[in-house]
Amino acid sequence: MPNTQVRSVKSPEGVNRPKRSPRKVRILGLSLLAVLLLGVIIFLLIPSPIEPAKWSAPTAPSFEEAGPWKQNNKLSSAQLVTDAPKSPEFITFDKEGQLYTGDSDGKIYKVAFDAEGSPQKAKVFADTKGTPNGLIFDANGNLIVTDVKKGLLSINPSGSIEVLANQVDGKPIYLANELDIAKDGSIYFSDTSNYGRVTFREIAENKPHGRLLKYDPLTKQTTVLLEGLYFANGVALSADEDFVLVAESYHYQLTRYWLKGSKKGTSDIFADNLAGFPDNITRDEQGHFWVGIFTTRISFIDQMHRSPWLAGIMAKLPESLLSGASAPAKHGLAVELNPQGQLIESWHDPEGSLYGVTTAASDNGYLYIGTAPGGSRGVHRVLLTK
Repeated sequence: MPNTQVRSVKSPEGVNRPKRSPRKVRILGLSLLAVLLLGVIIFLLIPSPIEPAKWSAPTAPSFEEAGPWKQNNKLSSAQLVTDAPKSPEFITFDKEGQLYTGDSDGKIYKVAFDAEGSPQKAKVFADTKGTPNGLIFDANGNLIVTDVKKGLLSINPSGSIEVLANQVDGKPIYLANELDIAKDGSIYFSDTSNYGRVTFREIAENKPHGRLLKYDPLTKQTTVLLEGLYFANGVALSADEDFVLVAESYHYQLTRYWLKGSKKGTSDIFADNLAGFPDNITRDEQGHFWVGIFTTRISFIDQMHRSPWLAGIMAKLPESLLSGASAPAKHGLAVELNPQGQLIESWHDPEGSLYGVTTAASDNGYLYIGTAPGGSRGVHRVLLTK
């Protein structure tokens, strides 16, 4: 039998390697394909960790058509106030006009302004060792804070921190988010979700896990006013305190809970079909409400809500692979609503220099803008010219 030799070619490194036959290449390719198909089959057969609810979101408002949603550049000229807080979720002011905002690392910053209104260097006021979101001063000069990890806090002028509430009805306050304070000292605040954190899985599930709570400073008791909210977020009282608003981010709406009158103790929809995820709510001197829109509508999210099967599949994926699916669109947006819930005007940055807007707060002729992780960094402001 004649001797046979395997032909070889010289590699770039000078090492002779056997040349693979086309048959072996085909076998290897088919084997890899079989492994891949087997992995896909196993992935599809694994039960989803959620049972998604079907929901057909209304068609988003158009930014191209004439009307209050029409796109403009009102936020595009935003001026940086301070970049000390990377993610200034909420913005408030003390009686002297100094700005306060928290950051996701637990620090709360204070920014003073000079006689010409120019911001000075930010200073650390306190550190909750958590994640301070909402913050408003009470009548005694204490900074009341809703901290995602710590609950409802009170910080006195010297920076000492007291926990007001971290439980309600014997259960934890899972994710204290935003707040407002009534003239009698009552604190209304949101408990965003019993998931205890922001997670894509909750968006996919599309079920209500949030609550609106009330803290009574006299009795030091916390009560539940509303349950079954779709990611309870921003909170704001009306000028007459006859109702309190809470944002339901995942259903693009603001819900109104009546505190006075014939509807006391009931709730209804104040504004719906917003052009994105409403975040925080503030009230200006006219009694109008300003709402930060964290992201404009994401078509994939609406598509997923229409298809529970798709939502269930997506929920199986690791969270690290899903961050891009719910990342804020690079389109800055804040809106102004009148006391009846009608849209007055929308403020845009379509270029996305400023985006991921959580807060729009009117003060001393400016609209101050806060953001959250995933969006722009630092506190910004624009002149309130219309």
